[in-house]
Amino acid sequence: MSERKRIAILNFDISDNSLGRAYILAKALSKDYDVEILGPSRKSSIWEPLKNADVPIRELPYKRLPLLLFKLPSILKEIDADIIYAVKPRFTSFGFGLLKSFFHKRPLLLDIDDWEVGFYLRKPILSRAVQLIHVTNPNGFFWTWLMQKFIRYADSVTTVSSFLRDRYGGEIIPHAKDTDYLNPNRFNAEEIKKNLGWDSYRIVMFLGTPREHKGVEDALEAVLMIKRQDLKMAIVGADPESEYERRLKQLGGDSVLLIGRVPIEDVPKYLMAADVVVIPQRATTDTAGQIPSKLFDAMAMAKPIISTRVSDIPEILKDCGTVVEPGSSAQLRKAIEYLLEHPDEAKQMGERARQRCIEHYSINAVAKRLKKLINEVTGEDH
Repeated sequence: MSERKRIAILNFDISDNSLGRAYILAKALSKDYDVEILGPSRKSSIWEPLKNADVPIRELPYKRLPLLLFKLPSILKEIDADIIYAVKPRFTSFGFGLLKSFFHKRPLLLDIDDWEVGFYLRKPILSRAVQLIHVTNPNGFFWTWLMQKFIRYADSVTTVSSFLRDRYGGEIIPHAKDTDYLNPNRFNAEEIKKNLGWDSYRIVMFLGTPREHKGVEDALEAVLMIKRQDLKMAIVGADPESEYERRLKQLGGDSVLLIGRVPIEDVPKYLMAADVVVIPQRATTDTAGQIPSKLFDAMAMAKPIISTRVSDIPEILKDCGTVVEPGSSAQLRKAIEYLLEHPDEAKQMGERARQRCIEHYSINAVAKRLKKLINEVTGEDH
């Protein structure tokens, strides 16, 4: 029996929610390889939901440029693996990977789960110009733009959407989920809602890091349009001290339940408490190529899902979810009301979503595709 190969997954900032994608890839690869996630941490900590992750996560040194250049030899030494897999075309992930690949002749894969430059394009021109000249930030606009020029030097590219695949090439590797753990049969919804103090409420849930481009305000406005005293919107994964979350609370008042970031192992429990899950992406340069990872969490947990016509979401939720136009609170309201008023139909929709997740987006399904890709990169036939 041959020795398992070692894969280093490079994440540009392990204190950032981008660690979620690195973890998904690590979980899928762990079935066949020894995997470790490495990356600097701007906050000197691991992203809170993954602090107890069942995959090794190790911190690399971080400095602003040019001081970071003096750390590069020791950083490359710490990236000790047979295969390098960089998450996002950022300097402190892909940049490190390029250097490791060049100097130590290691196969290099690159995962692209966002249109990184798109985050900057929605900013005013003056703001973009200011960020462009701030070259001391290794993950700022200049270096992020520059990294795009080197994507062709990766041995293989993976993405999450057809938009990104058409732009950068490569293969779509979806956000895989452990459908054995994310299984509604393991949990009691009534008991969980009672423990949370939500047993007298109907819950519309947004799970994830609230951002404007994710359309959380659109969903909240839809909930506020519905005249039901028992209806609440739970925003799970919020930072109550954030200005945006405070604005949401001010807008929604008692109709909003703000829950902080929860450990990844608690995600299924919160989803069990939801009557409807909303993933109301807006149509912006931020979301053009995005596929929210939490979409697949909700599918695995057999939840009735309402999302928007953005990126590949309509195809993913085909026949197993409700899709409305982005930015339309009125359509969101109508869809939420319908599912709340037709619980049997909502239940059947959720069951179809879970089955689709098992077949196409489970860890087992994605692990096979990743193993085939790794074998192609390394030149192995088995």
